[in-house]
Amino acid sequence: MSEAISQVHDLRDDAPDKGLRERAVVDFLLFDMGAVTFALRAQQVEEVIAWRAPLPLPRADPRVMGILQDRGRIIVILSPAVAEPAATPLRIVVCRAARGYLGLPAGKTRCVAAVEVFGEPAPNAVVDTSEGAVTFLDAAHLVDASDAAPRPSAPTREAQAIWSNP
Repeated sequence: MSEAISQVHDLRDDAPDKGLRERAVVDFLLFDMGAVTFALRAQQVEEVIAWRAPLPLPRADPRVMGILQDRGRIIVILSPAVAEPAATPLRIVVCRAARGYLGLPAGKTRCVAAVEVFGEPAPNAVVDTSEGAVTFLDAAHLVDASDAAPRPSAPTREAQAIWSNP
C-alpha cells in the first residue's frame, strides 16, 4: 500500500509546472532605481555594466532612452515606466531579448539570490518577497510593450487626395 502512495507522489512530481505557486523561490537580480526596487529573473540577465549615456534615437518610443554600443553589440536602453526620472543611473542591466540586447538603467544592484516570492509575479506588478516589495520586470514583456506603442501610420488614399488637391 505504501508503494502505491509513493508512486502517486512520484507522478505528481513529474507533472508539468503550471507557473509559480502562491509561494516560490526564484533567482532574481534585484536593482534599485530611485526609491523603486525592481526584480528581473536571473536567466534573463546577461551582465551588469557601468552607466554610459546612450545616444538618443529620433522618433523613438518615449520609453527608449537611446542606444549604446558595448563590445560589438548594440544595446537599446529602456526606461522602466515606474522609475523616478530624477534618479541618476549608475549601472545598466543588460538582458538578451529575442531581437537583440536590452538595457535597463539601475542605481545599484542588490543581489542575485534565491528570493522567496509570495504570489505570482506578473510584468510591472509589485510583488511581496523575502527581500521586501519589488516591481517585477520581464525583458520579453518590455520589448512587446514597446512594440505596442502608437506609431505614425501612412495616410489613407482619401487623406492623400484631400491634401494633394487643395
